[in-house]
Amino acid sequence: MKLFVWIFVLAPWFIMAQQRVFTLKAMGGINGCQIHGDAYSGYDKIGVFMGAVVNARLSEKQALEMGFVFTQKGARHNSNPKAGDYSFYRVNLNYLEVPFLYRRLLNAKYFYTAGTSLAYLISYTEATELGNWNGVYPFNKLEVSLNAGLGYEYNKQLAIELRSNNSIAPIRSYGRIANLVFYPNPVARFFNKGLYNNVLSLIISYKFLEK
Repeated sequence: MKLFVWIFVLAPWFIMAQQRVFTLKAMGGINGCQIHGDAYSGYDKIGVFMGAVVNARLSEKQALEMGFVFTQKGARHNSNPKAGDYSFYRVNLNYLEVPFLYRRLLNAKYFYTAGTSLAYLISYTEATELGNWNGVYPFNKLEVSLNAGLGYEYNKQLAIELRSNNSIAPIRSYGRIANLVFYPNPVARFFNKGLYNNVLSLIISYKFLEK
């Protein structure tokens, strides 16, 4: 948590150092979530995404963005007795996330964003068909993830974006079990050390312009 305090303290210095045009953006949307490594697939868990970022314009087409957002991640699998599936799994992860993004216009309307995020786990719930698993196998408090998005500017203030957010370090480690299986593919070895968040977000943003 101390890291977020330092980010909050240093953010104004970062903004002043850029000596560019700064605007505030409010953001809100929904997340489609899954957890890589939990034996289920599909973005079946719905969460919320809301917060604000400061947009620092570097040029007519480029900008940097940093802010604070509340975002819900996790996974959900519902039982299906008709198909003989009685398993149930639900994880809800509540994060305070700080994104560091690069934004570039592709043309007059379309743009892309790319960057990283640092998130702190505020709270979580976990349950299966066997009951409540809160606190049995705790999730890591800090998450580091990568972002990539494509968006459309409706006008100078309003925009919509589809963004992918993926953990690059386990949110819960397999521990010693991860060393018992060898994956010949280096990418598979990197992403099979535990559980990882995979999130698709549909985000609407509103930029507060100076009058």
